[in-house]
Amino acid sequence: MSARITIWGTPSVGDLIARPTGHLPFPLEHPACRLYSRARHALWSGVRQLGLADGDEVLTPAYHHGSEVEALLRAGLQCRFYEIDTMLQPEVSALDRLVGPRTRALLLIHYLGRPQQLTRWRKWCDERGLLLLEDAAQSWLATSEGRPVGAVGDLAIFCLYKTVSIPDGAALVCEPPPPPPGRRELGLASWARERTTGVVARFPSVKRLARRLLRRAPAEAHTDFDLGEPDTAPTWVSTRMLPRLVGSHTASSRRANYASLAAELERFVRPPFDHLPAGASPMLLPLTFDRDQKPAVLERLARHGIEGVDFWALPHPALPVDEFPRSAALRDSVVGVPVHQGIDANGLERIAQAVQAS
Repeated sequence: MSARITIWGTPSVGDLIARPTGHLPFPLEHPACRLYSRARHALWSGVRQLGLADGDEVLTPAYHHGSEVEALLRAGLQCRFYEIDTMLQPEVSALDRLVGPRTRALLLIHYLGRPQQLTRWRKWCDERGLLLLEDAAQSWLATSEGRPVGAVGDLAIFCLYKTVSIPDGAALVCEPPPPPPGRRELGLASWARERTTGVVARFPSVKRLARRLLRRAPAEAHTDFDLGEPDTAPTWVSTRMLPRLVGSHTASSRRANYASLAAELERFVRPPFDHLPAGASPMLLPLTFDRDQKPAVLERLARHGIEGVDFWALPHPALPVDEFPRSAALRDSVVGVPVHQGIDANGLERIAQAVQAS
């Protein structure tokens, strides 16, 4: 029976004992880099370190996961939401209308591994005396105009486990950096759960035993906005695996898988997702369906052993949804499928067949 294909990839025993690749890309060797368990922890710590105060406003995209909004609110900040355009860029006219006397920063999301125009938005912020906060949670290893995403912002966050198959891990870069987080766990239990999940998917006969072993393990929903404990470093398992999994081929392999799968599923890939901008390191391939089709598509993928994502279907409760129709349309229509570097040609064909199955 074929192994389940997950969005992030499944860590293996070999990832703990392999030799390091010797490739530590930005920002891992930057002196101002700090590692956290989750990107939301990095954002919360970073805005506090930059001196943003209670009541300060951050221009925040209406198209968001929700955890970044929660982190800003929990830091005492106010979110002023803006719409994106058809290319996932901020609408400049909307931004200009939102800037007020308490506005201190622009939060810029590099969506789905697709880099934003860093020179443009750095200049826009500098002209208005604003901080630039780069949310590269989905875009580690992407570049913009020859520079790594996160390299020009006053703050940048990265979600490492969305690019390499480690249990957790995020990075923060800001100047000056905050003290390193003080809380750290071994992480062997969560790693073992990931491995057991893969076994269960391949051999249904062990499901009953797995349920008994994992009955106390909390399930984590992708739509969970909770900040959690922000003073938490990545687990030992993740920091052990990280230099053994990231390599110079990682981003290029993801781009190649994206291009191959997008060509196979062309009728489901709508603009702007029908091409990759230069420097992209895609997190997944976004497919577009009518809202009422999405549950059947996700069920069909699961039936074929493919993890699909109902991408960002639920915004943070603070967002006035009706005021941002383009963001709402994306939430209603996008399903994400895996393109990570661990998928071979047979895996890509399985994904394509599952999407198109009747």
